[in-house]
Amino acid sequence: MKKWIIIISATLSLVCSGDSEAVRPLVTIDKIVPGRTPFISFVSLKINDPTNLSTISFTIRPKQGSRTRPVSATYTSAYLQAAGYFQPGLGSKLTLPVFGLYQNRQNTVTVLSNFTTGATQLNKVKITTAAYDGGTYTSPTIIQARSQSTTLSYDFALLKGSVTNDTPVIIDSDSEVRWVGSASQGGQQAVLFDNGIYCGTVTGLLRLEFDGRSQILADYAGLGVTNIHHNFDYGRDGIVMEVDTAAWAESVDMEVDAAGNVLRSWNLADIVSAAMIAGGDDPSLFVFPGPLDWFHNNATTYRPSDNSLIVSSRENFVIALDYDTGKIKWILGDTTKHWFEFRSLRAFALRLGPDTLPPIGQHAVSIVADQLLLMDDGTGSLTQMPPGETRTYSAPRKYSIVGKTATEVYHYLIDPSIYSDFCSSVYEDATDNYLIDYTRAQSGLSSDLVALDATGNIAFYYRYVANGCGTAFYADPIHLENMQFN
Repeated sequence: MKKWIIIISATLSLVCSGDSEAVRPLVTIDKIVPGRTPFISFVSLKINDPTNLSTISFTIRPKQGSRTRPVSATYTSAYLQAAGYFQPGLGSKLTLPVFGLYQNRQNTVTVLSNFTTGATQLNKVKITTAAYDGGTYTSPTIIQARSQSTTLSYDFALLKGSVTNDTPVIIDSDSEVRWVGSASQGGQQAVLFDNGIYCGTVTGLLRLEFDGRSQILADYAGLGVTNIHHNFDYGRDGIVMEVDTAAWAESVDMEVDAAGNVLRSWNLADIVSAAMIAGGDDPSLFVFPGPLDWFHNNATTYRPSDNSLIVSSRENFVIALDYDTGKIKWILGDTTKHWFEFRSLRAFALRLGPDTLPPIGQHAVSIVADQLLLMDDGTGSLTQMPPGETRTYSAPRKYSIVGKTATEVYHYLIDPSIYSDFCSSVYEDATDNYLIDYTRAQSGLSSDLVALDATGNIAFYYRYVANGCGTAFYADPIHLENMQFN
C-alpha cells in the first residue's frame, strides 16, 4: 500500500513526497465563509477519499512577535458528521469550523488532514476577518504588555462579563480578543466545560459552541428556580451553579451534568439551620428568608481528597460540606462577624495557623493541590451585623487545611496595593501561574487583569473600563491549544 504526504496551499501548489508520479490531492480548498462573529470562519473543503478521513485539524499562526501558543483544534470524522459538517455518503464536501481567529487581520491557518490509509495532507489558507468593536475589550490600557521572557503556562483567559450581549469574551495573553459569545445574551455565569462554554439564562442553562452554535439545554423554573446568579464552578460530576428560589436568596446550589440534568442540590439555609438547632441556637437570628441576602453565595469548588463541597458565603465565611450528606465539616472566616456569636457555628470554626489572616468578603474559591485558593476582597458584611473587619486592600490567598487548622501558605500583594471591594477572582493554572482579576479597582473605575508566572513576576497587566462587576466579574485561565473534538 502506498503512503504519501501532500502539502498544498490555498493556491493549490503541490509538493509530493515518496512518489514521482502525480498524486491527486486528497483535500482541496473550495471557499471560505465568515461565521457569526469575526473570530469564526468556515473553510469548505473537497475530500477526495471521504470514507477514509480520520481527523482534520486547524492551527492559527500567532501574530508576528507573539509568544502565545497557537489556537488549534482537531476534529474526528465522527464528530464532524454528528455536527452536520460532513456527510461522506452524500459527496466529498466538508465544512471545517475555524475559531479563535484574529479580528480585522489576515490569518494564516494550517489545515492538517489524516486518513486511515496513512496518508496526511497539509493545506495552508489565508482567512481575512472583519473588524470587531469590542469597546474596552478591544482597547484596554496596557499597564504591562506580555513579557517576552515569561514562561507563563497559559495563553488565554475567559472574561465573565455581562455588560454586552456578546459576552463572555476570550482574550489571549497579548490582550487580543479571540472569541466572543454569539447567543445575544451576556455570560457572567460562564465556564469552559465539555468543549463548550456553559452560560446561565435567567432560569436556564445555555451551551455555546466555539463554532457559533448555541442551545438552551434546560430551564429550571419548574423546580422553583427564580434566578441564576454569580458563577458556574466545577463540581465532582458536573457544573455547580448558584440559584435563587422564591423562598431563599443566594443560598441554594445545584449541580448539573453536561446535558443540563440536575444531579443534586444543597440548600444552605436548611443545612445551616439544622446545625444551629442541633447546637442549641435559634437559626431565625441568622438565617433569613428571601429576599433578604443573609448568605450571598458567590462561588463553590470541589475538594476530592475528602469529598467536600466548599462554598463561599461573602456575608459570612467559607464553609465546607460533605458532598453527599450536606453536613457541615468546617468553617473558615472572620471571627468578628455575626456567625461567630453562635456556639453552634463556632464549633465548626477552623483555628488559624501562624501568620494567617482569615478571608473577608471572599470570591472565586478553588482547590489546587489540595489547598484552598481564593480572592480575599477584604470587604465586611452588608446584611449580617456586626459586619466584621474591612481591609484597605484585596489579595489572593491560599490556605493549607489540615485537621481543624487553616494555615496561610501564599498571598500576593501587588505594589501599589489594589482594593476591589466586590467580585474579583484568582485562579491558578500550572503551579504558581496565576490569573488575578481585580474587578473593581481604582474605586470601581477599572477591572485590572494581572498574570503572574512561576517566578512571581507579572507576565502581563491589562486595565479595562469597569461597569460595576459586569466587565470581568471573574476571569479564568483556559487553554485553546490542541483541543480535541471527538
